[in-house]
Amino acid sequence: MNTLSDEEFEQIYGRKPVRRVKKKKIYWNRIIIALIILIGIITGLVKLTALVVSKIKGDDTQNANKVLNNTSSVAAKEDTSSAEEKKEEPAKYSNMDFTVCVDAGHGDYDGGTTDASGKRYEKDDDLKIALEVQKYLEKYGVNVVMIRVDDSFLELDERCAKANNAKADMYVSLHRNSYDGDISGVEVWVNNSEPAYDTKLAQNILDNLDEVGISANRGVQYGYVGNPNVNYYINADTVMPSCLVELGFITEDIDNKLFDEHLTEYGQAIADGIVQTAIDVGLVDESGKRLMSEQLISPEKPVNNDDSSAADAMTEPMQTDSSADVYNTQENEWY
Repeated sequence: MNTLSDEEFEQIYGRKPVRRVKKKKIYWNRIIIALIILIGIITGLVKLTALVVSKIKGDDTQNANKVLNNTSSVAAKEDTSSAEEKKEEPAKYSNMDFTVCVDAGHGDYDGGTTDASGKRYEKDDDLKIALEVQKYLEKYGVNVVMIRVDDSFLELDERCAKANNAKADMYVSLHRNSYDGDISGVEVWVNNSEPAYDTKLAQNILDNLDEVGISANRGVQYGYVGNPNVNYYINADTVMPSCLVELGFITEDIDNKLFDEHLTEYGQAIADGIVQTAIDVGLVDESGKRLMSEQLISPEKPVNNDDSSAADAMTEPMQTDSSADVYNTQENEWY
């Protein structure tokens, strides 16, 4: 079949031919299938990406958790180990068969001295350290007679009578010092007859406190500050070895800081000094077994002998040396 060209058609019919444009067939089913495949591929890629990211994060989290768990485990083991060490740590002394009277100075309406602010009372510090000493002494098996365990008050003669009636082997009175000036440090006061047992007790306590850390070691003192001819009441009327510990100046920031930071250590140091004295003077042996059948008495104290002139001297009105640093303001503590 011959087909006319457009030019030939136009020459014959005087017009241009109208030709049908053959439509291209669209295969929609193929397009849909292709789209479905594409969507599937994209979905798969998204899921794969999410899985990879999740895996990476999961590993990081797992590793982090492992680290945390390991750290916690180590810390727990250390805490347990530390607790076991503390639990298993034996007491320095044990089964100590003797009696000590621990006296927290002042109390109730008698606040003792105060710091510069007037808000820190000696009576409170005295009780704090007394309770710490009690704790360690009882841990060592020592029988402890407490003058007070709360904010109460006993007269000085009542304190001495309580210790004497209990047949205590030693008496330790705990105080804070004061001075309107720049003085700091720890000192321990003993009867002015300078009894050997009392001095040994004071020195052992002072040495142990010094090892813990104090601003200054002011030594063992005899009599009463400013007047060596009189004594603190408890050092005069107790029959057993005794001492009065001035545990730093409440008027000095450095002594207050040390007191607060080392309260527990100070309590143990004083308790250790007491026990060491009991061993040194032959009251008990190293195992705590009592070697003396009777109460420990301080033979050089005038209260334990018939030296009436010495006893009378301690009851005369106190006259302090005005040239000395009369820094202790606890007038009610002298005898």
